[in-house]
Amino acid sequence: MTQASLFRDEQTAEARVTSVDPLPFNRVRDRSLDFRDIRASSGVHGIHPYPAMLHFLVVRKLIEDYSHEGATVMDPFMGSGVTAVECLGRGRNYAGFDINPLAVLISKVRTTAIPSAPLQKVLSEIAHRYEDANASPVSFHNIRYWFHDDVIQKLSALREAVGQVEDEDMRRFFSVAFSETVRRVSRTRYNEFKLLRRKNDAHNLSVMKTFRDVSLKNMATLGEFYRNNPPTTAEMLLEERNIVGGIPMGDGTVDLVVTSPPYGDSRTTVAYGQFSRLSLMWLGREERVDRTSLGSKPRSITQDLPSEVLDDFVERIAAKDDKRAKEVFSFYFDLHQAVRIIARKVRPGGHVCIVVGNRRVKGIQLPTDKICADFFESEGFAHIKTSVRAISNKRMPTENSPSNVAGQKDVTMRYEYVVILRKCPPQP
Repeated sequence: MTQASLFRDEQTAEARVTSVDPLPFNRVRDRSLDFRDIRASSGVHGIHPYPAMLHFLVVRKLIEDYSHEGATVMDPFMGSGVTAVECLGRGRNYAGFDINPLAVLISKVRTTAIPSAPLQKVLSEIAHRYEDANASPVSFHNIRYWFHDDVIQKLSALREAVGQVEDEDMRRFFSVAFSETVRRVSRTRYNEFKLLRRKNDAHNLSVMKTFRDVSLKNMATLGEFYRNNPPTTAEMLLEERNIVGGIPMGDGTVDLVVTSPPYGDSRTTVAYGQFSRLSLMWLGREERVDRTSLGSKPRSITQDLPSEVLDDFVERIAAKDDKRAKEVFSFYFDLHQAVRIIARKVRPGGHVCIVVGNRRVKGIQLPTDKICADFFESEGFAHIKTSVRAISNKRMPTENSPSNVAGQKDVTMRYEYVVILRKCPPQP
């Protein structure tokens, strides 16, 4: 069974989309956005893996098409800072927010140009401190399930050595290298987003060698990127924040929003929290991502959100599974709250470009792109179009387990939807 159709009957198998397909909901198939031969994690965007990143070339085109140099761009679901990097290199002021401390850390490292020579000096200092360290072993729940005892001791020493770096920018740089090292020397399946222990449990990676290799790779990547893309004087704000609680910017001050919200239900789609958990625990931070993400608080189903399409799809899911229908509604309830907050920050004439994937629940594909358009239209925006691009290089699992039952698999999203809206001037 392939993914439910994106364009016709929502419960039929997905067909390959061609330029002559009649597309509902103002969708337009745009192959120029596919970028099939260029990985989303190319260059500086490859510093530390992160799930489901926006493709930087899609973001670059949106920034160039819908903003000007000196404009203010906001990303309320910042992730690993793809939009931030593209703004920095193109003279756009930027404000980005995310609930994931690891995402904010990675974003700040990717957007901070540091010369390689001082970084190499500090790396040598870390190596010396590591050799002399007598750190107490770090301990947290289930640590020995995920790490061998000797690795725990070595990571503890390395953490202490990195923590002694005085310069904040450099300490962040090496904390990101430490986070990737944690992932690589753990007993987890490195290429999985969810926390799964690998079947072959043989340990053969050196902690310090891995850390050094990752650090040197990131130095070279960062140096090359900023030599070819000198950072501008753009103002940058990157902050750990749940935007449902408010955005610290004046109403009508944003020219462009480029963002990609969570897909909904981290258990069966992209598990940002599970992906980040071990790194955050080693960095001394509690992982609360999945518990505070959109839809994490169950709500009773109502029909007062401004989308008739949403009402129809929730009803269809409820006919199969009432509990799953409530989970779906809870996500869109929170997403609507976020849309209302985001919408107020955009100036009249400004644009919102929101990139979404249309996930499936109980075999029914949810038209999140249409629901997002409905939500923004209710806040005074006009829907210009929804560009459809094929996902080819995004870090997404090819299969998921929508029921979380062993052996029951389904194909995940093959297409992304770039919903483009413009804020209408106020009515006289």
